[in-house]
Amino acid sequence: MTILEKLVADQQNCSDICSTPGLLPKIMAPLNSETLIQDISINAWADIVNGSFKVLHRLICVPEWTGRWVHSEIASSEHAVSNLEEILDEGNRNVEELQMRAIEILTELALDMQTDLSSKTKEILLKKQLQIFLTDGEPEEHDSKFITERLKVTAGKTLALLAKTATVSALVVREYENIVEVLDAKNKIIYRTIAAEILENLCIHHKMDKEHVKTILLPKVLREVLTTEASESNVSALGDDAENHQLSALGNDEEKQLPKHKRQMKSADQANEEQTAMMELQEAFLSLTLVICTELISADDFDDVARKVAPAEGGFVAKLKTIIEENCEDTANSLRIVKLCGQIAVRMMRRGQYSAHFKDQKFVETLSKASIIMSNLESCMLFAGTDCGTKKTARPLLSDLVKEAHVLVA
Repeated sequence: MTILEKLVADQQNCSDICSTPGLLPKIMAPLNSETLIQDISINAWADIVNGSFKVLHRLICVPEWTGRWVHSEIASSEHAVSNLEEILDEGNRNVEELQMRAIEILTELALDMQTDLSSKTKEILLKKQLQIFLTDGEPEEHDSKFITERLKVTAGKTLALLAKTATVSALVVREYENIVEVLDAKNKIIYRTIAAEILENLCIHHKMDKEHVKTILLPKVLREVLTTEASESNVSALGDDAENHQLSALGNDEEKQLPKHKRQMKSADQANEEQTAMMELQEAFLSLTLVICTELISADDFDDVARKVAPAEGGFVAKLKTIIEENCEDTANSLRIVKLCGQIAVRMMRRGQYSAHFKDQKFVETLSKASIIMSNLESCMLFAGTDCGTKKTARPLLSDLVKEAHVLVA
């Protein structure tokens, strides 16, 4: 199974595996086992099952006939689906790795409109995802905590994917207010980022309560946009300051034994991870802001909220400019952040009320400078056709945003 895990990293290998007679049934054997739930109490067998699930998840994600066939094989097996459901219900922390894999597999099946996954199974999956993601409690043991955090992230990220489908988002929206609370700064950065992504998908694919969005969600999001600094390196993506200090203290003796250059490399890597996490959080808040003002509320309502949240004259415009200046470098993350700021700014400019603020801040000049710096990256992404993931980076073109901004503030 370990060999297969490595082989499925290549798409052609996935096709070969599925076309090899008798191989897929062997890979699926643990999932179809009548004694799976009892057997996973044995660690060695649980490892084999986990490997099998990893391979199956990778095969499901392969495009065209390979993925479709594996989808069909799993969804058509009542025993396989039943085992996945039962794993979700397991309360033993030792099976959390398997729960992650089960959530991933069921999510892929639920996203496939051609797969006849029952409404009952979808509801079981959603309830478990929400339960895991919205649970505040953490286990005491460090190792178990790490797994639990990964499980929570897996539940949240897959929930964000399911929130893109109209039928599923209607079920998720029941916990809308609880998801909004996860945006609070007291929560871990990764959880806040995921919550923003879930809410964005709900805003796009579900009919939301516009009054609640205007009075509760948007003010909270704009406050986070104003206060979130992507350069904050003192906040970890893996936990809060007090917790990190405690964990750091536990590892001090071991770390002191490392050569100085390795300690420096470790520190630099951690700082980079934290920086990336903060950028992703900032991007998520900006993206959610753009969706709200585009899909849900009027320009007047957005203006009212922005003025209340940033009462200083031109305060919100100044913040958008600052974010652009801080992200004026040719990386994909920075490019997305700058474009989001540009799109939000253009929508504000169309009202005309902010023209003086944008002129005084020399906002368009700042956006134009960023466009020049990032033009090569943007061109490369367009040429290479790499802008096909969940996060669209290449379009709209920054140069187009600059042109429109020039016209609007002229």
